[in-house]
Amino acid sequence: MSLTTEDRMDIQNLMGRFALAADVDEPEAMRDFFVEEGRFIVDEMQIKLEGIDNIISWIKNNADAFPPGLIHVQSNFVIDGDGDEAQLSCVSQAIQSYNGEIKHYVVGRYFEKLVKTRSGWRLKEHKLQIKA
Repeated sequence: MSLTTEDRMDIQNLMGRFALAADVDEPEAMRDFFVEEGRFIVDEMQIKLEGIDNIISWIKNNADAFPPGLIHVQSNFVIDGDGDEAQLSCVSQAIQSYNGEIKHYVVGRYFEKLVKTRSGWRLKEHKLQIKA
């Protein structure tokens, strides 16, 4: 069975909430987006994490390395799937707004693998590919 319009909207909403969590919420909010055994990958930074506890620990331990005032913006969504699993790709930008200045921090592309659970769609794998 292909994805319904509701599935696509739920997946896009999940990604919007994921971006807000990265910008505003505490790292524990990631539990609402990943399955327990989820993976978080950024090859350009040699990051390959498995398991939500490891993902949250990495975020907590590295929070000071990221500049203040980051805002994540996602666009150009492409979502495919079969009703129980889905793949998403989109452009992701991190823009810094701090001390009256606005700077592009990073531009990349997300490649997501998602699974439908009893609690709704969740990330099975979150992969960021950074564009130089």
